[in-house]
Amino acid sequence: MERGFSLNVYRGPQRLMVATTAPGLEPQNIRAELDGRRLSIRGALRGPGEGRKEGYLREWSAGPYQRTVDLPESVDASRANASYDNGVLVLIFPLSPRPISGTITLSKVGTAKGQRIRHVGHDLRSR
Repeated sequence: MERGFSLNVYRGPQRLMVATTAPGLEPQNIRAELDGRRLSIRGALRGPGEGRKEGYLREWSAGPYQRTVDLPESVDASRANASYDNGVLVLIFPLSPRPISGTITLSKVGTAKGQRIRHVGHDLRSR
């Protein structure tokens, strides 16, 4: 059974940030795709034996997750920053005059930590 991500979307002066909880996933199992203003986030089920365990009480799951949302403004996926730590995924997109689509995957940098950095620093002005 697929579950949806709960999202928070914030706007800063030059960027749009999307934050979501994704407990129990590994960074390499998270994928975000931006098509125009439509953002889709998917998280694969973690662990091949997860569904075979006998559960007495299950109030959260370890995936799979999926959520699609229309962003309120145009952003540039090619310059997005992404991080995943302690079950929280944060995507930061610079605002753009027109939407620039793309796929965002994370690289594992530590135990249950992942990141993708396309622009380092706070200056997100156009190139």
